[in-house]
Amino acid sequence: MDFNKDTLLEVLEDIRKTIIESENPDGSLKIDAKMAMVALEFARTEIKKSVLK
Repeated sequence: MDFNKDTLLEVLEDIRKTIIESENPDGSLKIDAKMAMVALEFARTEIKKSVLK
């Protein structure tokens, strides 16, 4: 797989769609929001660390 800006943005778009598609009619989510937030915060931290190197 070629890793470039467009690939990363496609993954982000896929994550966004997954979150939207997991929404119940009452606004709650079918996914574990806490676990999703932990994973996203981890990804953000790792990306920021890689930029600073």
